[in-house]
Amino acid sequence: MSQKFAEIYSQFKHQKVCGIYLMHRPALLVCDPDMIRDVLVKDFTHFHDRGIVVDEELDPLTAHLFSLSGQRWKQLRTKLTPTFTSGKMKMMFPVLAKCGEQLRALVAEHAAIGDAVEVKDIVARYTTDVIASCAFGVHCHCLVNPDAEFRAWGRKIFHDSPLGGVKRFLFFALPSLAFRLRLRVFPKDVSDYFRLMVRDTVEYREENSVERNDFMQLLIDLKNHGMVKGDETNKTSKSSENGKWMSPAPVGT
Repeated sequence: MSQKFAEIYSQFKHQKVCGIYLMHRPALLVCDPDMIRDVLVKDFTHFHDRGIVVDEELDPLTAHLFSLSGQRWKQLRTKLTPTFTSGKMKMMFPVLAKCGEQLRALVAEHAAIGDAVEVKDIVARYTTDVIASCAFGVHCHCLVNPDAEFRAWGRKIFHDSPLGGVKRFLFFALPSLAFRLRLRVFPKDVSDYFRLMVRDTVEYREENSVERNDFMQLLIDLKNHGMVKGDETNKTSKSSENGKWMSPAPVGT
């Protein structure tokens, strides 16, 4: 899809905008940098809707910042923004560095015996370890065990099938129909696995007063205190959540 948009843009890049069709839906491709900046920044309150249908009850993993719209998006963004400050990212660096040491040791082990390695596979396992450790607060040891349970379930998210292709087409071309058919973006077993993992991690930390410098801890603090520890600006921003901001626009606008 990105290649097709690039082809269209190359034909009309000297125009400010051009009209296109997303299947049967008319759409506008903005080409002018100044107008793009207006859409994304200055006039963003008029262009906040992604045109994505979200069913939080049926498929809760889809209710994230890249798909939500309107006041729901505004509230979640206000809460999560303090978790992505440079200070919070630096706080997690020791966790990332520990995974890096494991990566160095693994590569050194292969180098010592002159063994060939598949770089893509090793880097993917390292990335999975970093995500599991920083975001989910668990050690899955994918560098040591390529068939770790966490990695196996993560792969299922990207597993492709003919049925998956049909569902992606419906979500893109006919999102309202996909919503009425109660189709899932993520398989139920995958969603249940990650939701159960997060629930168990949160319960264990709260019951045993365990704290760790990772993203999961920031979310736990946000859940229990309504703000991230050390972030005073979030106190004032919370009042704006209850104020009138804007009404969610109709899907597809």
